[in-house]
Amino acid sequence: EQIVGEFAAMDRKGLPLAGDYLNTGVAGQPFHETPKPRWESLHPVMGMLELYWLTDDENCRTAFEHIWWSIVENDRHNNGGFSSGEKAQGNPYHPGAIETCCTVAWMAASVEMLRLTGDARVADELELSTLNSGLGLHSHSGRWVTYNTPMDGVRKASAHEIVFQAREGSSELNCCSVNGPRALGMISDWALMTGATHSTQKDGLIVNWYGPGKMQAQVAGTTVTLVQDTDYPVEPSVVLRVTPKRATEFALCLRIPGWSQRTRVRVNGETVPGVKAGGYLRLDRRWKRGDKVELRFDFRLHHWVGERECKGRTSLYRGPLLLTYDRRFNDCDPDDVPVLEAKKLRLHRVEWTGQAPAPELLLRCTDTKGRQLTLCDFASAGEGGSPYRTWLRLRHVGRARRFSRNNPLRTVLS
Repeated sequence: EQIVGEFAAMDRKGLPLAGDYLNTGVAGQPFHETPKPRWESLHPVMGMLELYWLTDDENCRTAFEHIWWSIVENDRHNNGGFSSGEKAQGNPYHPGAIETCCTVAWMAASVEMLRLTGDARVADELELSTLNSGLGLHSHSGRWVTYNTPMDGVRKASAHEIVFQAREGSSELNCCSVNGPRALGMISDWALMTGATHSTQKDGLIVNWYGPGKMQAQVAGTTVTLVQDTDYPVEPSVVLRVTPKRATEFALCLRIPGWSQRTRVRVNGETVPGVKAGGYLRLDRRWKRGDKVELRFDFRLHHWVGERECKGRTSLYRGPLLLTYDRRFNDCDPDDVPVLEAKKLRLHRVEWTGQAPAPELLLRCTDTKGRQLTLCDFASAGEGGSPYRTWLRLRHVGRARRFSRNNPLRTVLS
């Protein structure tokens, strides 16, 4: 009660001292309209969720969930980053700085939201943030992270942009440099989970993360090892090998991203029917050593039509990856990027033969006048200081889509 009371504390002039996170959240007030919509407020907001776990106070849960969805709708940018000028502005198109610490705090809040709800849409948000902003805020060398990872612009070392934090003997140590690696470390918090999902309401082993590697968990009284053989998110196919220590019956719940409208799944060569986007596919069976699950996601292009500051521009996605113009891979200037025809757009992969570092994904297409344009994944853009753009000019993209919880990225198939 004391903590909740402090959330709503006022000074002698009647001005709020904190964010009043509980009352504004329960009332349905957008986060950017609360007294303290800065990124630091996400930490007491997460503390409010801890109060829910301790007290079962449904108001704490309601407020937390509302704040999370409010940020997705109004302040999560096309690259999965959060904040504009270190706070919520109520505008995902705002050109203000998308600070590393803000995005990492947003990802931490999303991990808590996923634990709370078991909602695959939350895992989609974590994937978006991790594979775009989370990777993009790191230099390829691993030596530094950015302070600002903008939608359009350049990337600079945080030690250069927030040099006021420099101290003798540790010039590169700052808030962003210590927070940045958490974007990758947190993958272990949500990649593989146990429990009930929002769509199945029954306990199982929940696969949220797709990418090469090995994961282990305890389920149904035994150890289960999952090995993924894949080039995802560059390529759409994933081979998942399931190896329980002993043959055991349990549910394997596979996240099917909301953007993947035509996902194909096979278990030991047999096609699984009824795969739906935006939830979990529950596979109940007796799993044994040698079992194999094959997934092929829908990597057709999908796009987000911009509004406000980004009106007349469109963001283009291939799977979970935001596609980006980078001056390093093109002859055209950032302000003269070719106009693309959405309905006729065809991209093909090319290999980078120039100087290192090579991008993870490089795609080439032609514009309406036959000029070539090369696009890379967002995380590879801006390496070395080259300018980049994620809001591109596309023709015949249709009207901008309104936000909905069933389509939080506002995208449609190109």
